[in-house]
Order: sequence, then structure tokens, then C-alpha cells
Amino acid sequence: MRVAEIMARNVITIPGDATLVEAAELMSEHNIGFLPVITADVLVGVLTDRDIVVRGLGEGKNPYTTLVRSVMSSEPVWCYDDDVLTDTVDITQIDVRRLVVVDNNNNLCGLLSLDDLAAHMSSDRLLSGVIRELSAA
Repeated sequence: MRVAEIMARNVITIPGDATLVEAAELMSEHNIGFLPVITADVLVGVLTDRDIVVRGLGEGKNPYTTLVRSVMSSEPVWCYDDDVLTDTVDITQIDVRRLVVVDNNNNLCGLLSLDDLAAHMSSDRLLSGVIRELSAA
């Protein structure tokens, strides 16, 4: 099975020059906690709700003037849409719950989450359960 077969395709993104308030509003509107950060149509990082709280508010930054690019993670973990799932980075072994998915032209085309993997591993219920527990943590 290929990553493209199970990834989420409707990816909400945010520009690096948006403010933390704008990012939080977008996350709230779409009920998400993760945004790929795009500048000039290029993936430059990822922003999580935790980044906003820990690197923004936790460091006393003004959420109305602080830009996303100043608190985002600038080295996102990614894979290709045509990767075979068994060849993809094992996200259960690294500290991420989502992989950014790019096509062969390195354009953002989706996201792969632990939940996506768990939903498609029903043949191995134990592994599926472990992944769901990791995702909920």
C-alpha cells in the first residue's frame, strides 16, 4: 500500500508571516492542531498548537504580533506520496504524530498521521491499538 492511498489530502496551510493569533483561529476553525507553513509555495516548516503555547505564549511573546515563522519547527518530517507504507519513516519511533507528504516535485500534497495508519492496519489489531494509544497520548 502506498502513502497516497491513505493520506489526508485536504491540507490546511498557513504562511510564515501570519501571526500566532491567525494560526490559532485557523486551527480552531478547522478543529486541527497542526499546520504546514508555506512561503512562496514552498514548505518551510510546520506549526503545532503546542508550538504556539510553548514557544510563543510560554516565552511571553505577543500572539498578535509574533509571526508563525518565529515559533514553527523548521525541519518537518516528510515522505513521498508514492512511498510504500512499510518503507516510510516509522513515525511510531520518532517524536511526531504526522508526516508531511510531498509529491515527486516536492509539492505538499497531503498529511499522514498515526490515526491514518491505525485505520488501515485492522489486520493486526494489536499494532493498530498501540498506534491509537500513541496517537491519543
